[in-house]
Amino acid sequence: MTARIIGGVTVELADGPVRVEYGPTLYDGTPTARLIIGEGVGAVAICVTDSPADTLDDLAEQVARLAAWVRRQSLTTPVKQVA
Repeated sequence: MTARIIGGVTVELADGPVRVEYGPTLYDGTPTARLIIGEGVGAVAICVTDSPADTLDDLAEQVARLAAWVRRQSLTTPVKQVA
C-alpha cells in the first residue's frame, strides 16, 4: 500500500494544534488512528491505521529534521542588503 494524496493540500502549521485521535471511525465503527493538524473545518487528518510502524518511524524522523531546520533558521542572522 502506498500513501494516497486526495487532492493537493498545503497546511501552514504555525502554532498548531497537533494531536492524535484513536477510536472507531464515524463511518463503520472500525478502529482507527490519525494525526490531526489544525482544528474545526480547517483541520487536516493523516490516517495511520493501516501504516506499518516503519513508516511512522520515518515520519517521526522527517519531523525531527524539520524541527532541526526551524531551530537553525532562528539562529542565523539575516544578511543586510547593500544598495
